Amino acid sequence: MMMTALAAAGASLVCAPVAGASEEAFLAAIDSLEYYAINCPGCAEDALGVGYRVCAAFDSGGENAAIAEVLKSYNGPGQAHPEYYATLFAQYSAYELCAQHNGKIDPI
Repeated sequence: MMMTALAAAGASLVCAPVAGASEEAFLAAIDSLEYYAINCPGCAEDALGVGYRVCAAFDSGGENAAIAEVLKSYNGPGQAHPEYYATLFAQYSAYELCAQHNGKIDPI
């Protein structure tokens, strides 16, 4: 009986998802763009918030709404190539934070 309980407990630990693993990968992907600041105090949390709003925008309005959410949140006048980077941000959001939307934006 005890072996069964230990085996079940071990299986549940092996199968449990790692909390925040996708968030860490998302932040690493955004950081790799060298376009959005994520290393300042609170910036990583802000980027995650935008990423999750992008997921909600995918739900309510598709890829155009997701990209628009990034543009609304981050890109101001005078920035170089805002649509390009917003599209990459939305793609990374879908891939790491809301996999049900992965692939909805064609590669650029």
